[in-house]
Amino acid sequence: MRPVLVFDVETVVDANMARKVLGRPDLGDLEALALVAPPRGSDEPHGFPKPLYHQVVEIAVCTIAVDGRVETLRPLAAGNDERSLLQGFWAGFAHRAPGVRLVTYNGRRFDVPVLTQRAIAHGVSPAALWREDYRQRFRDSHLDIMEVLSDYGSSMPLSQHEAAVMLGIPGKLGVGGGDVRELWAGGRTPDIAAYCACDVATLTLAFARLGPVAGWCTQDESSRIEEGVRRALLAQEPSHPLFAAFLTTLEEPS
Repeated sequence: MRPVLVFDVETVVDANMARKVLGRPDLGDLEALALVAPPRGSDEPHGFPKPLYHQVVEIAVCTIAVDGRVETLRPLAAGNDERSLLQGFWAGFAHRAPGVRLVTYNGRRFDVPVLTQRAIAHGVSPAALWREDYRQRFRDSHLDIMEVLSDYGSSMPLSQHEAAVMLGIPGKLGVGGGDVRELWAGGRTPDIAAYCACDVATLTLAFARLGPVAGWCTQDESSRIEEGVRRALLAQEPSHPLFAAFLTTLEEPS
């Protein structure tokens, strides 16, 4: 088994970047976002923006050693601004690359482009990603689980929650990506951090459960990863009700 880096990002739309690209500092938030991401229907103020227009507010990671031991599972933000958050992520990535296997869910389409483009916008280098084969779609150096389960777009993709339910993993527990903007506006960063960490726990468990079938890890390594995720969530400081809910749901019969 290769060492593994599982990660997930949480973002909010960035109207300031939209104003900067448009050269229109006079525009309101919704006006600017509607111009860079035109609404798809009359019931929405703007569509889903390109990666550049997503401000990163949290990144959670899980690192796994070659024997399946979970080394760390934690959110990274800790009150840092976006540039510091991106610097920390890319420095950690460069330390582990080459050789580390990336695991994401829809990461090729969203998480990695967001982390790359926002880093460049802040003068932070994502060069370690470009020096290896992580961007080659059909190589397993970057396992985008959503792509794997849809046979690389041959079938309709599952949401992360649908994939989690299929695999007997808790998935989303009352909080979704659409809630992050409201949580961020309300200053509820601990809730965002806990939500992001639970998403990474879900994705790590998905890797562990698919791994023996796909040849990514052995059954012993898979069991070690699952136990490591449980221990990591129990040890989270500060604790959060979402961690307890995740663990309780994980132990329920499927």
